[in-house]
Amino acid sequence: MTSSFPRRSIALFASAYVLSFVDRQILALLITPIKAELLLSDFQFALLNGLAFALLYSVLGLPIAALSDRIARPPIIVAGIIIWSAATIACGLAQNFWQLFFARMAVGIGEAALVPAVYSFLADIVPSEKLGRTLALFSLGSFFGAGLAFLFGGMLINLLHATHEWHGIVSWKLCFIFVGLPGLPLALLIGLTVHEVNERHYTPQKQMPGSAWKFFLKNPTFFLLHFFGYSSTAAILFSILSWMPALLLRDRDFSHQSVGQIMGLTAIIFGCTGAYTSGKIIDFLSKKRYRNPAAKVGITAALSAPFFLCCAVFSNHDSACIAYFSIAFFCAAMPMPPSAVVLQQVVPKPFRSQFSAVLLFCNALIGLSAGSMLIGYLDDHVFKIASGIALSLTLVTSGAGLLAALLLFFSTKAYKK
Repeated sequence: MTSSFPRRSIALFASAYVLSFVDRQILALLITPIKAELLLSDFQFALLNGLAFALLYSVLGLPIAALSDRIARPPIIVAGIIIWSAATIACGLAQNFWQLFFARMAVGIGEAALVPAVYSFLADIVPSEKLGRTLALFSLGSFFGAGLAFLFGGMLINLLHATHEWHGIVSWKLCFIFVGLPGLPLALLIGLTVHEVNERHYTPQKQMPGSAWKFFLKNPTFFLLHFFGYSSTAAILFSILSWMPALLLRDRDFSHQSVGQIMGLTAIIFGCTGAYTSGKIIDFLSKKRYRNPAAKVGITAALSAPFFLCCAVFSNHDSACIAYFSIAFFCAAMPMPPSAVVLQQVVPKPFRSQFSAVLLFCNALIGLSAGSMLIGYLDDHVFKIASGIALSLTLVTSGAGLLAALLLFFSTKAYKK
């Protein structure tokens, strides 16, 4: 294997991860025009942004991951990119709530194929001492993607502000179509240039049914605490990505372009910096022989992110709000690398994709879906006041942060046992 192979593969997979988050996250910025045209409540929008995507994304991730542990992974990744790109374009053709709901489900189907297969692939081509840094670099794609979605969506809506449409297609539908198209040539490029690792260390014929489950049962307490702990940290991040745009639009009266710039630059600069810094800290603490470095990073971030988010939401000045929000996003991004690093280090190679898929399953249903829906429900039915989103967002993220810190703390005890 040439030295350029890992770098090229990482770059292409990271590009796919960027596009996956562009296609996933563009919906959050379009909350106002979509709600107005389709006559949706906040809870219905949360269903589109969370449950519709997470439903099959989480469920299908498990069998796809099991398949990734048995056959070549690049074709699985390519198929996933094609499916979610086509489904994103289909979102731009939706005429009602249910059409958009099912198109979002298809986006989740495609994206379910990406991360478990890529995590497993990278663990085979990257030395273990560099895995934390590598997975951190890969995870930067999520923040680049979310940032580009906000920046692109805000600019397009501003360009079409006068007419709200282009050749009869309204602006929010154009956003979906434009962001879905680049995935198709990228899938072709990956299919032509990335091939399965020759030195892959497993023997598919010798894998017995239920082997991954048996390994899980050796220490179920640790894995359950790990999965639910990092899913709670994911609830913080996805709640911010899903509802901070609505808060800035409604409570702060920012324009769509301003919100796109704030969310986009924050996600790219502070999200990427937070995730990469997290990976570097984990690698540094590991070299210094500190115990459970990933858990230490995760717990610190879980407690810090809600604190700074509360400071941002209830600040009286817009500049202070943006400054605190940037710090909160930095902290919210930090748990992503440790959640992946731990699994790649403690789980045998034949099961890594499957365990990564279980983590994504929990992240999707708890972090992306449940957290977002709870905020929408609280805003619609509990906090029926002008600052309802602010109260709902801070309440959900603070609760998730405290829960995550407790679960990750006890996971270190279970890991020792």
